[in-house]
Amino acid sequence: MPWVAAVVGRSSAPMLIDLSTRLAIAPAGYMKTGFALAVGSCFALLIAGCGGEPGLARVSGRISYKGKPLEKGEVFFTPEEPGKRGARGIIDSSGNYTLSTYDSGDGAYVGKHKVNIIAQGPDKPVPPKMKGRMMEEDMQGSGDPLIPRKYFSTQTSGLSADVANKANQIDFDLQD
Repeated sequence: MPWVAAVVGRSSAPMLIDLSTRLAIAPAGYMKTGFALAVGSCFALLIAGCGGEPGLARVSGRISYKGKPLEKGEVFFTPEEPGKRGARGIIDSSGNYTLSTYDSGDGAYVGKHKVNIIAQGPDKPVPPKMKGRMMEEDMQGSGDPLIPRKYFSTQTSGLSADVANKANQIDFDLQD
């Protein structure tokens, strides 16, 4: 039977809940074992979350278009090594970004990356003849590009970066 330990009501003593019937029961001998398993699981999760992901290095930089800071958008670093998660950064109004892979600002995997940048203006409104049949959410990503569309894809951007095992400053100046 699938069991889970939980605190029920105002009692501080955990109860075992049979998930198949959703009944709170405390069979003899299970109370201490269930509580120990719950505490042990929480402790293991806490330990596993400490220290960050191995192989990541901090990455920040500045993105400009024709020499002027890009005022909004996103930058994506895709590792060339298969099986590794890509990193993403939000471009602020000064053109600055910081990459995140698992946690905010934790960086990107060390190694070579293909890079793409997406920067679009505000979403367009729902066309009048489509009101009632479309929602505002259907128009997400419909804004005019703020940079040439070739930068939107790793296959056409021509951008790459090599993330070193240190704090990295990687800047891009985009052109037409």
